[in-house]
Amino acid sequence: MNAKQIATIASLVFAAGSALAIEAEQYDPPAPTLSRAEVKAELDRAKVEPMMLSGGEATVFIDRPVAAARARDEVRSEARVAAHAHSFNELYVGA
Repeated sequence: MNAKQIATIASLVFAAGSALAIEAEQYDPPAPTLSRAEVKAELDRAKVEPMMLSGGEATVFIDRPVAAARARDEVRSEARVAAHAHSFNELYVGA
């Protein structure tokens, strides 16, 4: 390699490195849409009816139990019919 090629490669490396060197202050967050009172009211509602638990860095969302849409006997009879028909979904079979 001659000096001209080395200088060209070095200048490209420095240009690429400086393009990636941005500062964190360049982030411009969007303007808030809720007022302070609305945020406090939402926080109070969340304290009364918690939907998630925060344990430091881990957050666990709580699933609320829902009423069954169908009766247990109905589901069991449907499973028996499917078992006797030997039906299966071919989408789940194969490589």
